[in-house]
Amino acid sequence: MKTSVKSRTAFIIIAGIAVLVLGYQVYLSILHQAGYLNFGEVVPGKLYRSSQIDSGDLPKLVDKYGIKTIICLRGKEQRPVRELAKKMGLNVVGVQMTAEAPPTPQQLELVMKVLSESSFRPEDYAAVLKDKIGLDQPEVKLPGPFLIHCRQGADRTGYIAAVYRICFQGWSPQAARFEMLRYYHLPPRFPMLWQSLKSISPDKFCPDLNPNYRPAAATKP
Repeated sequence: MKTSVKSRTAFIIIAGIAVLVLGYQVYLSILHQAGYLNFGEVVPGKLYRSSQIDSGDLPKLVDKYGIKTIICLRGKEQRPVRELAKKMGLNVVGVQMTAEAPPTPQQLELVMKVLSESSFRPEDYAAVLKDKIGLDQPEVKLPGPFLIHCRQGADRTGYIAAVYRICFQGWSPQAARFEMLRYYHLPPRFPMLWQSLKSISPDKFCPDLNPNYRPAAATKP
């Protein structure tokens, strides 16, 4: 009898989570279709985040925020956006990440090099660089302001913004994770992203991404 009650309770909990995740997905899709970009400012005048933009959004974002480099975490940027970006003289960096698992070290390294305006050789990242405009030289240094986006601006984009917060701005992993919730990240939907950030030890994780990172202990008087 007790086993039956426990089984029913477990089923109800699992079903409830499934309904919540599905409803969340529908909700985000409706918002996206209505033109909601899930837009946010990470660093004023330097770094912004959003969901997938279209060619109509791009001129407005460039005019208002001065965007010069787009980082598409979906791999290949959508063709109308790509073509317009090229005409407008913008840079495009495409890295194909997935929300089911954290990005690879090389993917993270490339994105953080771009965001920190560090020089890098595109050929060194050929395995993860799926789209590129403005990366024609053997060594490049891409200018900001930057716009990072994925499909919904909640998960992959949220993860990258969180890592930037932790390694370049000194945020705690907890604060960076909680900011993800504001942009509609739902941990049960993609638990590996949440768990990855939860397990980060900044003093060990960040120096590889930010050579200027100072361990928390070194910043104390």
